[in-house]
Amino acid sequence: MPVSATEHTATVAAFTRAATSGDYAGLLMVLDPDVTLTSDGGGQVTAARRPVVGADRVARFLLGIAAQPVPAQRVVQLLVNGTPGLALLQGEQLLAVAALTVEDGSVRRVDLILAPDKIVKAQQDLMR
Repeated sequence: MPVSATEHTATVAAFTRAATSGDYAGLLMVLDPDVTLTSDGGGQVTAARRPVVGADRVARFLLGIAAQPVPAQRVVQLLVNGTPGLALLQGEQLLAVAALTVEDGSVRRVDLILAPDKIVKAQQDLMR
């Protein structure tokens, strides 16, 4: 069931706080038990080859990525397909975009776009 823009934004904010602070329990609270994470490296960068399914697995996957910080890396909110999502930046370079599907106050799906060719437009939109 679709959620309001306010609920979607609040859920993305809670997801971001938990994921960037290493809060496993907080991340589990915002993830749907049956959440699915996909990543698309477009054959250009490393990405998960298969979907990651289930709150525990998705939380551990995300926290594993977050535990390997890169200098000058930050997460910012931006619109992805018209709804709040996330961008991972290193300096001014866009490294990844995350589209989050929110249903009933929890993240039901995380789609990570990592392929450089596929995030060029998002980079241009972000810099405007």
